[in-house]
Amino acid sequence: MPTKPDLDEALIEDDSFVDDEEWDDEEDSLLRANYDSREAAGAVSRVASFLRPYLKPYRGPFLLLGTGVLMETAYNTAFPLCLKYLIDDALYEEDDEALTWILGVLGVLGISVSVVSVWYERQNAKLSASVLADIRQKLFAHLQKLPMRFYSRARIGEILSRFSNDMSSVEEVVMHGISWGALPLLELVTGIALLFYLNWKLALAALLVIPLTLIGPRLISPRAIQATYQKRRTQASTLAIIQENISAQPVVKAFGLHGIALMWFKLRSGNLREADIRVSFLSAMIERSVNVAVLLLHLLILGFGAYLTFQKQLTIGALVTFESVFWELSYNIGHLTQFIPEVIQAAGSVRHIEELFDEPPFAADSPTAIPAPKFEEDIVFEDVSFSFEGRGMQLKHINLGIPRGKFVAVVGPSGAGKSALLGLLLRLYDPTEGRIALDGNDIRDFSLDSYRSNMAVVFQDNILFNLSLRENIRLGSPGATDLEVERAAREAEIHDFIIRQPDGYETVVGERGSTLSGGQRQRIAIARAILRNPALLILDEATSALDVTTEAAVNRTLMKVSAGRTVVSVTHRLSFVKSADLIHVLDKGRLVESGTHP
Repeated sequence: MPTKPDLDEALIEDDSFVDDEEWDDEEDSLLRANYDSREAAGAVSRVASFLRPYLKPYRGPFLLLGTGVLMETAYNTAFPLCLKYLIDDALYEEDDEALTWILGVLGVLGISVSVVSVWYERQNAKLSASVLADIRQKLFAHLQKLPMRFYSRARIGEILSRFSNDMSSVEEVVMHGISWGALPLLELVTGIALLFYLNWKLALAALLVIPLTLIGPRLISPRAIQATYQKRRTQASTLAIIQENISAQPVVKAFGLHGIALMWFKLRSGNLREADIRVSFLSAMIERSVNVAVLLLHLLILGFGAYLTFQKQLTIGALVTFESVFWELSYNIGHLTQFIPEVIQAAGSVRHIEELFDEPPFAADSPTAIPAPKFEEDIVFEDVSFSFEGRGMQLKHINLGIPRGKFVAVVGPSGAGKSALLGLLLRLYDPTEGRIALDGNDIRDFSLDSYRSNMAVVFQDNILFNLSLRENIRLGSPGATDLEVERAAREAEIHDFIIRQPDGYETVVGERGSTLSGGQRQRIAIARAILRNPALLILDEATSALDVTTEAAVNRTLMKVSAGRTVVSVTHRLSFVKSADLIHVLDKGRLVESGTHP
C-alpha cells in the first residue's frame, strides 16, 4: 500500500484526472517533439481550420467586414504617402493650394474611414459573438450524443474546462482577429510595397526586420504551444478537484478531510502556478524578441536613410515618410507578435476541444432505423452478454423476458449486474453479444427516441433541475398542460405538499432539488414519470436511499401508480417484490433463477 509521500508524488506526477494518455516511453517522447514542431509551424493554420466551418454560414457579413478592413488599410497606407507630398511639394515649395488640397483630401478620407471602422467593429462584434455561440452550441450538442461510457470515465471539471478556459482562448482570437491579425498583416504588406516605392535600397535594408523578427517566435513557439496545452490540462484537473470537492462536502466534513482536500488542491494549484509562469514567460519572450530586433533595425534604417539624404538620393519628405511607414510597420509587427501568443494558446485550446469532438458519439440510430411500435407483447433478452470497455463481463448469456402488463423484479446483490441490465434495457449501452428484442424485433432497429418514448424511469438518486416544481414535473412530457402536471402530482401524492409552498407549483427547487427532502424528490420524479404515461415503468432502486417510514410510503405510491402498467423494478431488497408477477435473480452477471415469490 503506498505511503503518504508516495501518494503525494503520484498526485504531482499523475495526470489521470484528465482524459489524455501519458507519453511514457522514449518513442512517445519523440512523437511529442515532432508534434511540437508541426504545431509551432501550423498554429494559425490549425485555428483557422477549426474556425472555417463556423464562418461559412456568415460568408456575406464576413465579406462586408473584409471590405471595411481593406478601406482602412488603404487609408492607413495613403496617409504617410501624403506626408511626403505635404513636405516636399507643399511646405518646401510653400504651395498654399497644394497644402489645402492635401489636407482636404486627408480630412474627407479620415472622416469616411472613421465611420467605416466604427461600422465594421460593430459587425465584427456581431460576427464573433455568433461564431462563438455556434461553437458552444455544437460542443454542447456533441455532449448529448456521447455514450455513458464516456461519462463514466470523464470528470466534470475536464468537460467544463472546454467551455471555460479553452473557449476563452478561442474567444480572444476570434474577437481580436481583425484588429490584431488581419488589419496589421494587410498594412504590413502594403507598407512594404510603399517602402519600395519610396526607395528600394532603404527598403531592402528594412526588409531585414521580417526574418529577424521571426527568429525568436520560431525558436520559442514550439515550447510555448506545448506549455499552453499542458496548462489547459492542468486547469482541467484543478477544476475537476474543485467540482469533486464541492459535490463531496458531506463526506469531507463528516470524515474531517479538510486537510487532505487542501493538500490535494495545493499540489494541483502548485502545478497550475508553474504552468502559468512557463506560459507567461514564453509568451513574453516571443514578443520581446521581436521588439529587440525592431529597435536595432530602426537605428540601422535611420542611419542609412540619413546617408542617402546627404547623397541627394532621398528627399527629406521621403525620409520622414519612410521613417513614419517603418514605425507603422513596427507597430503592426508588434500587434502581430501580441496576437501570435493568443493564437498559440488558442491552438492548444483547439487541440483540447477537438479531443472532445473526437470522442465517438453513441451510434444509436442506424440509417435504416424505424419508429418503435407500441409495446404489445414482451421484451426479451436473448443470450445477452455485456462487457464494459472489455474489462470483464458484467452480464453473461442472459435469457429472460419482460411480459407486457406484468410487474417484473430483477434482484441480486451488489455487483450482480442489475445496473448493467438496466443500462441495456434503456439502451444506454448495446449488448456485446446477443440481442434485446421488443415484440420480436431487435431494439437496435428502432430509432432511439421512439424506443425510449415508451419508457419512464425513477432512479435511486433522481436529478431535479434548478427550475420550478411545475417545470421539473413537466419534463416528463414537455407539451403537457398545467392541469395534466397537477393530475400527475396528485397521483404521486405530492400535490398537497406543493400547494403548501409559498409559491406553489412555481417554487424553485434549487440545484439538484437541494431544497427538498429525499422522499419529496422521489415523489416529484414519480410524478414526472407518470406524466409521460409510459408503457414500461422502470424503477431503479427507487426507494433504497430513503428511511424506512418514507420508503414504505413511497412504495405504496409506486404500487398504486404501477397498476395496469408493465413495470421493471431493479432492486437488491426482496421486501418490495413479494407481489411481483415474475422475479429474475442475478448473481455475478448470470441469471441464476426466475419465478415468483413463494
